[in-house]
Amino acid sequence: MPVNRLSLGLALMSATALAAPSQLEAQAQAPVAHAPSSGLSITLLGTAGGPPPHADRSQPATLLQIDGTSYLIDAGENVGQQLKRAGSAPQAVTTTFITHLHWDHTLGLGYLMATGWMMGRNAPMAIWGPPGTSEYVTRETAALKIGEDIFHDQTPNRPALASLYPAHDVDVGTPREIYRDAHVTVSAVANTHYGTLKTATRDYGPQKSYAYRFDTAKGSVTFTGDTGPSPAVANLAKNSDVLVSEVCDVDGIRATLLETMPADKIGPLMEHMEHEHLTPTEVGKLAQAAGVHEVVLTHFVVGKSFDAKRMIAEIRQAYPVGRIVLGKDLQTIAVTK
Repeated sequence: MPVNRLSLGLALMSATALAAPSQLEAQAQAPVAHAPSSGLSITLLGTAGGPPPHADRSQPATLLQIDGTSYLIDAGENVGQQLKRAGSAPQAVTTTFITHLHWDHTLGLGYLMATGWMMGRNAPMAIWGPPGTSEYVTRETAALKIGEDIFHDQTPNRPALASLYPAHDVDVGTPREIYRDAHVTVSAVANTHYGTLKTATRDYGPQKSYAYRFDTAKGSVTFTGDTGPSPAVANLAKNSDVLVSEVCDVDGIRATLLETMPADKIGPLMEHMEHEHLTPTEVGKLAQAAGVHEVVLTHFVVGKSFDAKRMIAEIRQAYPVGRIVLGKDLQTIAVTK
């Protein structure tokens, strides 16, 4: 059977998931600091990239709070528990934005929907994302139906679960506004995470991966989502107060793969890592080009030899001025203009 990107990815997932506790995991624990009830804040709920479980980090999800109103960016597995640990709750999230439909960004969505319903959600939580988001939510709702029926016998006055989660597909290329309410304006742009991926167009539309920018009266935050180098993302993030960026330790991943696979078999996956994720140097270049005031690192895709100091030093070479935060689960960052 020929080795393709998927089988290589599974090999990497197994290698990193079964590795001994790494420096990344050793640094992952952070004191729980609940977000303030006013102002603009970012709480990192999950900071591990990739679907496999990690001992001390949850899958990608971030809580953005604006004067106490809660928005969720991505919904990786364990997001419900992480919200609780952060002093929030599933039913408190008003709107969710999905960057793309990889498992590590979506597997917690069904639990979020189910527990929000169980815990008394009455106001809808709209879910925005790329083509396929509506189909994903429809299928999650169907999967939850048996449990909903059972619990509904005990709570007969609850609204239908499906009525609480309206989903919106947005097909974005160049930057444009996709959402606005009294607190925030959200803009999106397609990034380069699927730059070399060749997949068939499904009934729900093309595969897309987005970066999002949130503009508020209290400041601006741009989320790269999963992406490679992208002038479009740099333009979207221009002069943001905070850039929340993924980061990929390509050298560490290569070394991890080579422990179990020959060098001539890892080329396709390494091409994906090098061009469709952001190395520390590329994070620095992006932050410098955008002129952002602060970089918060999340979605760590790293090998067993991960070196935090080296990663920050590589970013700093391209981004000489500005704060760099090595993100941890449940860490809260206050945003100031």
